[in-house]
Amino acid sequence: MRMIYNRLFCLFLSAVCGLASLFGIPDAETVKARQYEIKGEGDCDAGDGRVAVHDPSLIQTDDGTYYLFGTHGCAAKSTDLIKWESIAGGIHDSNPLLVPDGQTLREAFCEPLSWTDAYQLVRGGNEDELQTNIWAPDVIYNEAMGKYCYYASSSVWGTPGSVIWLATSDNIEGPYTYESAIVYSGFNNLTGKTYSRINALHYSFTNITELFKKGIFSRKQLKNAPWFNELGEYNDMLYPNCIDPQLFYDKDGRLWMTYGSFFGGIYLMPMVKETGLPDYSYMKSAEGYDFYFGKRIIATTLDNGLSGEGPEILYDEQSGYYYLFVSYAGLNTLGGYNVRQYRSKHVDGPYLDAKGNTALDLTNTGVKLFGNYKLDCLDKAYMSGGHSSTFKTKDGKLLKIYHTRFNNGSENYQTRIHQLAINKDDWAVMLPFEYKGEDLNKNSFTKDDICGEYEFINHGSITYSCEAWENAEKIIAPVQNITLNPNGTVTGLKLYESERGNTALSGREVSGKWSITDGTAYITLTVDKTDYKGVICLQKDESENETERLVFTALGSNNECVWAVKK
Repeated sequence: MRMIYNRLFCLFLSAVCGLASLFGIPDAETVKARQYEIKGEGDCDAGDGRVAVHDPSLIQTDDGTYYLFGTHGCAAKSTDLIKWESIAGGIHDSNPLLVPDGQTLREAFCEPLSWTDAYQLVRGGNEDELQTNIWAPDVIYNEAMGKYCYYASSSVWGTPGSVIWLATSDNIEGPYTYESAIVYSGFNNLTGKTYSRINALHYSFTNITELFKKGIFSRKQLKNAPWFNELGEYNDMLYPNCIDPQLFYDKDGRLWMTYGSFFGGIYLMPMVKETGLPDYSYMKSAEGYDFYFGKRIIATTLDNGLSGEGPEILYDEQSGYYYLFVSYAGLNTLGGYNVRQYRSKHVDGPYLDAKGNTALDLTNTGVKLFGNYKLDCLDKAYMSGGHSSTFKTKDGKLLKIYHTRFNNGSENYQTRIHQLAINKDDWAVMLPFEYKGEDLNKNSFTKDDICGEYEFINHGSITYSCEAWENAEKIIAPVQNITLNPNGTVTGLKLYESERGNTALSGREVSGKWSITDGTAYITLTVDKTDYKGVICLQKDESENETERLVFTALGSNNECVWAVKK
C-alpha cells in the first residue's frame, strides 16, 4: 500500500509541476531525469584502510561485521573497526545502496526530492543547478519490522526546506526501498495568491494532508498549529530543520528519534516500533510535545553560533543516564565544529551539562568533549571534528565515531573512532588517540606509574573559529608541558584567557595537584580549585610506530575536558 501511495504521489507531483511550468518551473519528468551528481563523492575510500564517511553512523550485524553509513549515500564496512572497505557512495543511479534495479535515484526517492526541488524552484532557483542531497543517515535493525531501516534526510543547504524519510531493506548493504516521509520542515500556510508562482511550499504538499485525511490531525489542530509567524511563514526559530535523524531505544524498549539542525533547535519524537513511523497518539497526549514535531530538547542560541546539529542519544544501563551529544558551530575546517554532551535520567529531559545548565538555556551550554587539537605525534592538527555517533560494542566498550578535517588548507575529511570512558561522576570523556582495541577494564595504576612529564591540552568550553587560513593556528588548543610530581603536585600549568578567534590570548601560571585511587584507572586533577575527574589508559599513539603511551582524559565542573599524554 505504501509503494502504491508513493507512485500515486509522484504522479500527482507530475500534474502539479505541469501546471508549475506555466510559472517557469520544469515538469516532474524533466526534473526526475536530471542527476545532479555530487562530484568526488563516488567513493569514500581514503587510502590505507581509512574512509571518508561524513556524518557517520555505526551498526554491527550478527556476523560481527561493522558498517558505517554517511552523507551522500556513502557506506563502508570493517571486521575490526580499524581497517575499512568502501562499499557505496555518490548521488547517482548506480549507487547499490540506494537504487533498486530498474530505477533511477530520483525515481526511487521521488517524494522527498520533489519537496526539495520545489523549495529551490519556488524560491527562484535555477533548474540546471538543483541540489540533490541525501544527508546523515542512521541505520538500525528494527526487530519488530524484521527490516534494516535507513533513516535519512533531504534538504536545501542553508534553509529549513527539509524532510526526514525512511527506506528499508532485508540486506544491510541494500538496496533500500523508499517507504515514507517522516517529518517535513519549511512549509507555510500561505495562499497561492501570495507568490507570483504556484505555492508548492504549502503544508498541503507534505504528508500533513495525508495525516489529516486519516484522522490523525483534526482541522482545528491544523488551523491552530503554532508553526507559522504572523505572515504565515514557517517559524524556523521555534520549530526544527528536519535533518540529521538518529534512532534509539529507551530503557523500556520504546523507539525514539532525535533530530534537528540550526534554526529551531533539537527535537525528540516517539516512534511506533511496528511501523518505524511517528507515534502521533503519544505526541498528542504527552505534555510538552507538538503533535507533529515532538518535543524540543535543545534550544538554538546566539552563544553557540545559532547552531546545534547531528544529535544523538544513548542510554547507559550502568549509570542510568541518557547521554545526549550534539555538534555546535560550522562544519568547515575553520568553523570550529565541536561535540557537546548533556545527560538526563529521563528520555525527554531536561538535559543538563556539568555546570547544571539545561540544554534549553539561552546561553553557551554543554560539556565540550573535544575541539581543535594537535598532539606531538600528529603530522597535522585535527580540526572541526563532529557530527558524532556513539556505539556500544558487545563487550561493553563505548565508541565515539565522527568525521574530522585537518589544518592542511583544504576541506578534506576522514572518519575517526575513539573510545569513551565513564568517569567517577558518570560523565563520558573521550580518549585522545583513535581506537586500536585498548581495554579500559584491564587498566589499574599506581602513583609511580603516573608520575612524569605530559603533553596537556585543555579543550575549553567555548567554540573557537576564524575566517582566514592564516589564523588557523590561533584556534587550535595550546599544548602545555606539565609534570605530575611524586608529592601530588602539578607544575607547568597555565590558565589561558581566550575568545572565539583565539585560544590563547594570554596565560597565567596556576597551581595544581593530582591523585589516584591505587589499583584503579580513576584520576583527579585539580587546576586552580577546579577538579577534573577522569580515567587513565594505555593507548597506542598515532605515530608511524604506534608507540604505547599512558594517557588520561578528564572533565571539570566548568564543562571543560582535558587530555594528557605521557612523554
